[in-house]
Amino acid sequence: MEAIKEYGALVWALIATGVGAIFWFARLEARVNQTIEDIDRLEKQIDSDRADARASRAETNDILREVQRDIKLLIGRNHQ
Repeated sequence: MEAIKEYGALVWALIATGVGAIFWFARLEARVNQTIEDIDRLEKQIDSDRADARASRAETNDILREVQRDIKLLIGRNHQ
């Protein structure tokens, strides 16, 4: 009789461990899925930031070219 009680306790412990492991794996999967979504969102944000930076650099370069032309024009007038 004592062996049956010990066996029953062991079975319940194994069942509880199995159920706990299932819940733990489910939570782990949810975290992994959330992390994947966050990574995708951040990659899109980085791409957008890179595009904005590229456009900003192009605009700055255009302004600098214009300033350079103006300076060359002014220097050319002073030497004549």
